[in-house]
Amino acid sequence: MGRSVLITYPDKCLEYTTRSVKNLLPKSQQICHIDVAGETLRIFNENLRWATQTIGTNIETLSLGEDFQTDDIHYNYIVFLPALEHEYIDQIVDAVSSIVDNTALTTTNNPRGRWAIVISDQHLQSYSDLAMGILTEIYETYYIYDVLILMPDIKSGIIQKGKYVEHEDVNNITKDSYLLYSWLPFNVDGKQPILFDEWIIDEQNSSQSLGRNLFPPKLPPKGISINLTVSPLENKLIMIGKGNFTDDEGMIGYKYEGPEVNTLDMIAEHLNFSLRYGPTPSPEKKQTERIVEAVTPVALGEVDIAIGGIPLHSQLLPFLDFTHPYYLSGINWFVPCPKPYPRLKRISETFPVSVWCLFALVIILTVIVTFFQSQFNKMSEIGSYQSGVMCFYCMWAVILGVSVPNMPRTTSVRCLFLLFVWYAFVMNMLFQTFFTSYLVDPGIIDQVHTLEELIESDITMGYPKMADMYFFQDKSDPILVKMHNRSEDIPYGTHVTIIPKIIVDKNYAALLEEIYPEYFAKTMMHSKPLCYLDDRFSTFYLSVFLKKHIPISGILKSYAHRLIEGGLVDKEVNDMKETWNFKISPDANAYDDGGDEYFVFSVHHLMIGFYALAAGITLSSILLVLEHFHFWLFTKLKK
Repeated sequence: MGRSVLITYPDKCLEYTTRSVKNLLPKSQQICHIDVAGETLRIFNENLRWATQTIGTNIETLSLGEDFQTDDIHYNYIVFLPALEHEYIDQIVDAVSSIVDNTALTTTNNPRGRWAIVISDQHLQSYSDLAMGILTEIYETYYIYDVLILMPDIKSGIIQKGKYVEHEDVNNITKDSYLLYSWLPFNVDGKQPILFDEWIIDEQNSSQSLGRNLFPPKLPPKGISINLTVSPLENKLIMIGKGNFTDDEGMIGYKYEGPEVNTLDMIAEHLNFSLRYGPTPSPEKKQTERIVEAVTPVALGEVDIAIGGIPLHSQLLPFLDFTHPYYLSGINWFVPCPKPYPRLKRISETFPVSVWCLFALVIILTVIVTFFQSQFNKMSEIGSYQSGVMCFYCMWAVILGVSVPNMPRTTSVRCLFLLFVWYAFVMNMLFQTFFTSYLVDPGIIDQVHTLEELIESDITMGYPKMADMYFFQDKSDPILVKMHNRSEDIPYGTHVTIIPKIIVDKNYAALLEEIYPEYFAKTMMHSKPLCYLDDRFSTFYLSVFLKKHIPISGILKSYAHRLIEGGLVDKEVNDMKETWNFKISPDANAYDDGGDEYFVFSVHHLMIGFYALAAGITLSSILLVLEHFHFWLFTKLKK
């Protein structure tokens, strides 16, 4: 199956003619263009088997065949135009424009397709003027440029050196022919009709006089001498205005810099076309209003290109063409980064409660077994282990790593005592290892990773509720409902005050565009990390928007795609972000605490140990005083 064809014919019949179209049909008293279309369909079906659709100019569009789907487009067009006697050029051009306008309303319309316009039964006075009128009209109105015009050679001239020369003896003409006109609109010579060839028809067959290619490439790969206008959306981060100027013609132009501008200038320099940048929408307006203001002239055909970090949106696609997305961004919930774990809490959690309970149970059981073994060997064992209090005192001394008053004497008590010493040594080693490491780095509290965790946390949430039509579209989603109810409203553009609450205060989470926190962190808090949820809340595909059906859109998109695949666009974006590191604000020191990436073990980290030592000394001193007081009181009462 070849590429599809659309055939347009008038639904009126004309009187019998002796001109060239008669040779396409059997002899008859009357010729109808619908018969010509039918014969054309038969030829296509027998020889090419191309999917074909026919449309009458004065009747409703016929239904599509099974070979046509809603997402298919035509690649070839044949238009049979009824040019009646003594019509002016403007009337013929208007008729062509009306037919093309009807096809432009269909979903299968393809301005980049090949068009053949057949004009028959007309005593034309100026072939080149009519060709120029048709070519100019459908190009300027519908951006159709790959057109071949077939006009009957009433004068039956010949082509010499690319020009039409009338035949000297008109009465002796025995041939029927069509003149084949087209143009090369993007060449240096400009837009002018060119007589490509002549189609000669006789009773036997038909052929071209010169055998030239009737549809040569109209767009040269380089050297496109055209001017394009650009509608910019200035942004102080990705597209920066650099003032304006007045050119030689007295027109005001504007200068910008940024990844998109550099890439577009690179393509323009390679293809040899010029760019003129216009003014940017007012920064005082809402971002959505600025985007609409930037793309509206492109949709209306007043401007050729719109750039400035504009995301793809389904509502823009019917009115604009676009390049392959060059950058992936979006909006996300920026959350506090993990906090350092409190050292006292971390140390208290060195062993879980179950381990501490088991440890206490081992001590108690050891004391009990030691006491009863000493009682069983009362005559052999030393008296220190025959008292329950002294047994506990000795086991506690082993745990603390200090000497006991006396060593046990019997074999059974000695073995139990040795096992307990080993057990206490292992437990002490484990505890001291964790204790020392927690003194230096107690670790961090795990950050929030999902929207569900953020909603369930005690962190204050906020986002610009003026954008609920974008963020809160599905009101049946319970997660989004909770997010909406739990979040507070923050004015759009207040990220300068919101981000410090997230990074420094660590008590706030906000839904922001990714590029603004990244820029703020690099210029104001270069030593602070940014933390956000694992999954984006919404993703943006940034593209360059083009005027619908602009002739060079294919070349622009092709070169842009190559630059994206080659990594040049990513390099431009990374270079832009690298410049942020040299734009550190003088106020950045207010947020810089010197960084906490490295830990140095110092006396400060041992403060907890000193506090515990001080508490032990204080308690021991109190016990010493109480013992002295008890001894003094007991001695006095005894006397």
